[in-house]
Amino acid sequence: MRRLLHSFSPHDYDHDRGRHGAEKGPPDPAMQDKHTVLKMPAYLPDFSCIGPECEDHCCYGWDIIVDKVSYRRYGKLPSTGLGKRIRKVMRLIRKDPSDARYARFVRSSEVCPFLTPSRLCRIQAELGQDLLPDTCAIFPRHLRARQAWIDLSASMACPEIARRALENPKGIEILEVRHDPATAGMLRGIEPKQPVEVEASGLALRVFVLSLLKDRTHELWRRVMALGFLLEAVGFSDAASGTGTLTLLLDEFAHRVDSGEWMDRMENAPVMSGLQLQLVKRLHDEMAPWVRVKTFRDCAAECLAGLHYTGTQPFTDEIGRRYDLAFKQAYEPFFDHYAFMLENYLVNHVLHHDLGFHQGRRLFDDYVMMVLNFAMLKTYLIGMAARHGERMNAAMVTRLIYSFTKAVEPDARFRDYALRLLAQSGCADMMHLAVLIKN
Repeated sequence: MRRLLHSFSPHDYDHDRGRHGAEKGPPDPAMQDKHTVLKMPAYLPDFSCIGPECEDHCCYGWDIIVDKVSYRRYGKLPSTGLGKRIRKVMRLIRKDPSDARYARFVRSSEVCPFLTPSRLCRIQAELGQDLLPDTCAIFPRHLRARQAWIDLSASMACPEIARRALENPKGIEILEVRHDPATAGMLRGIEPKQPVEVEASGLALRVFVLSLLKDRTHELWRRVMALGFLLEAVGFSDAASGTGTLTLLLDEFAHRVDSGEWMDRMENAPVMSGLQLQLVKRLHDEMAPWVRVKTFRDCAAECLAGLHYTGTQPFTDEIGRRYDLAFKQAYEPFFDHYAFMLENYLVNHVLHHDLGFHQGRRLFDDYVMMVLNFAMLKTYLIGMAARHGERMNAAMVTRLIYSFTKAVEPDARFRDYALRLLAQSGCADMMHLAVLIKN
């Protein structure tokens, strides 16, 4: 654990308001010269959109948000042709608008009105990359300014990013590169810096969190549970308000992990797989009506069919026994070889959602959402393993994870409902979250 603590460079980023809702400031010229340092996952520097070759596309299933700068540019376009078409479908956002979330394109179907039959963007094709709104210009990337560098991460809602991030058995590492605007252009949609003290504490916690999640001397479920006990302690103390106090808390926690105390405590956590399955099914049933991502709907239906737990069918002891059997006979054998995929998912989630940079209850709520996403994916994967058996492969896992991310990440309704459900049930603490983590 202590060795791993020194193997990471601090980095992070925030995506909590969804793909289209993050507060972003205008480009900071002072941070965009040839000396600008960028820190990003190793899968990202040579990433590029594969366009029509992609099995999915990022122009359907969610709203396209227009930033204020792009809105004003569109207003200056000629009143004929594409300029006229853009202004016809663009509407100001009336509720809580911001410079980043200023207007949106109104859709008459599930896809963006500027997606061509060949699955290319008409705005980019006719007006160029610079005329895209920030939403489209940077997706699936996300940028956040730090005091001395800019962090980049990427969303697994993009199938190509999901493949690159999930399917690397060596895990996700961080690279440091120099940005040259002369060759790469100006960076867009950069979230502003946080106060120095907040950043310092967040980076210290981030290094520890990533080290813990990547420590393969412990089973993944133990790492996830230990992380919860840590963030519960940090979130409900004053440790996050100062790096000195936080450092002492992290050192003490690392010592208790190294001594085996925390991992022994994990062993005593109860296994209540029936309750786990029922809670996940309730969350699934709540989100299903508003999910517009067909790939996820297909994946989820297939996975639940593997458990024989579909529709409005009530939970029974027989369903619970099938769930436990599927975990032992199908899920475990597969993930004995592919556990790195779920580790990579969690590490990317930490990077992408800025986990560690919020304080108090919000810090622990961020962890709760990570656990809920992890638990839902695990349940779907147990059903997938039961249905496919030895035919299950990494590509199936990637397909589920990217489509699930695309379904839940941009929509605040899932987060709001899930946190409210757990709070009303009295289950938003580690004793109850352990039920979702351990099988």
